[in-house]
Amino acid sequence: MFQEENSSPGFHITKRSLITVLACVAVSMLLMRTGFLTVFFLVPLGFAVFSCGSYMFTFASAAAVNLIIYIISAAVVSGNDLNFLNMLIDISYLTALMFLFTWVTGGRNIRTAYRIILASSISTIFFIIMINRLDSLFYTYSMEVAQELMPGIVTAEMIEFARNVLLRGGALISMFFVFFINRQIASSIFWLVKKQRKDRGLIAFYAPDNTIWVFSGSLATVILANIFGIEFLEIIAWNIFVICVIIFMAQGIGILSHLLSGKSSVFRICSVVFFVILLFSPLIVIAVAAVLVLGIIEIWRPFRRNVDHL
Repeated sequence: MFQEENSSPGFHITKRSLITVLACVAVSMLLMRTGFLTVFFLVPLGFAVFSCGSYMFTFASAAAVNLIIYIISAAVVSGNDLNFLNMLIDISYLTALMFLFTWVTGGRNIRTAYRIILASSISTIFFIIMINRLDSLFYTYSMEVAQELMPGIVTAEMIEFARNVLLRGGALISMFFVFFINRQIASSIFWLVKKQRKDRGLIAFYAPDNTIWVFSGSLATVILANIFGIEFLEIIAWNIFVICVIIFMAQGIGILSHLLSGKSSVFRICSVVFFVILLFSPLIVIAVAAVLVLGIIEIWRPFRRNVDHL
């Protein structure tokens, strides 16, 4: 997933590419408004980028259709019920997500891993602005959803705790996995349909040399900011710390992928099944910590001596 893809330098709109993009945009808009499946609304856009080779054309089409839908929705809502500020923030947030994701999928010059991290960081800023600017809406919506899932259990204090977690890296992790999972699914569907691979995985992914110092410095800053009660600095340090954790976990997964690459197909399949089972068990916390530590250890003890840096 993190290998840079080869995009065609000259993109020309053809009838086939136009139909593909518009069909994918239509599916994306439908998923965006279907409750639980909303989290996968970027998958069709990723498939469109892989198919037509242009992330700007895909983004422009999706943004235009989304804007038209909002305008039509505004036209049928009475003036008293319509909040133009909320609608403007929703449009800005979704437009930013669509642009960042299509850029992650089809951009060049910056490695995909760092595009995902950069896109996650930018979208997190939008998300944080949104939940702070629309504080009452955030609490109201969160309480409604929580009460439906766990009636009589969720309190306002629990919602505030969740909000603090989001500000301190939770939102960044969420956005990272939204981009990561949607791109992976789009890549897999493209391979099934076109029989073409866009990725080689994380085998040759290496963390930048100075990441360990940023990791250590951000952790120390979190502790000091907490002691002296500097909340703004603590929030920034937490998010930098989470970015470093993601980078080292990617390196750890690269090591595991390298070790598994020399094994038989049966062994690799069994490993994938084991990972899926582990994913839904309490041991996932230990597994994540182990992958993180493995990625950090490679700074001093290389596990992939015969793999070139990408």
